[in-house]
Amino acid sequence: MLKAMEAVFTDFGIDYYVVGAVARDIHLSAEADAIALRKTNDVDLAILISDEGQFNKLKAGLVATGQFTAHETEAVKLYYHEAIEVDLLPFGAIEGPDRNVKLTDPAFVLNMPGLLEIYPFASAIQINEDMAIKVCTMEGIILLKLISNNDRPERTKDISDIEHIIRVYFDLYSGDIYEEHFDTMEMYATDQHDYLQLVCARVIGRKIAALLLYSETLRERINTILAERKTTWWQAMLDGLNDKTSVDQEHKA
Repeated sequence: MLKAMEAVFTDFGIDYYVVGAVARDIHLSAEADAIALRKTNDVDLAILISDEGQFNKLKAGLVATGQFTAHETEAVKLYYHEAIEVDLLPFGAIEGPDRNVKLTDPAFVLNMPGLLEIYPFASAIQINEDMAIKVCTMEGIILLKLISNNDRPERTKDISDIEHIIRVYFDLYSGDIYEEHFDTMEMYATDQHDYLQLVCARVIGRKIAALLLYSETLRERINTILAERKTTWWQAMLDGLNDKTSVDQEHKA
């Protein structure tokens, strides 16, 4: 499906990266013991768009391949061979001052702050011999889940997903922690039962701070979200977000 889409994206000169559950699963697949709590057949793609006209032409181009059909009422949703649900999440110049994306054909309003901030950090991952795709960073996934849960507190799966990522984060990124954030390993007592999770939460907070270096409003929102959740892992993430050295370390890396 992504191969079919990428050809159209290339024709229109549009860049994209994978977000959501598929991005999470791609990262977690690097470690057998880190498998996701649940699988999904839905695909979310963040696409860099200048205006609604470009977005509509892209959708029309995808439908013209004969492999995609458009949802009747949700402007961002397509179906691949009537089986896989695809959400095209536009960001960039198409966003208004309030970070809303307003579409008119059909009428639809999307508010997903964070996509623009994550974009420079998205990295290409080799899926097979023929294809590499840009994927949201694991910290970007957590950032989007923090926002999603804040907007819709009933989405408790966002919380369980974040906590699962924290549990397995060291297995996935221990090399980076040792090389770039070794100081965090001396910030907590090693006899604590969740010592590694506290270290990982702190590192995640630092990396989120780097994502939000030029977005003070969104950074303040994340700060408030974390501060309101009085659990040790979330407070460690908050401490990482506010570490004075976090952004310097990330840009140095």
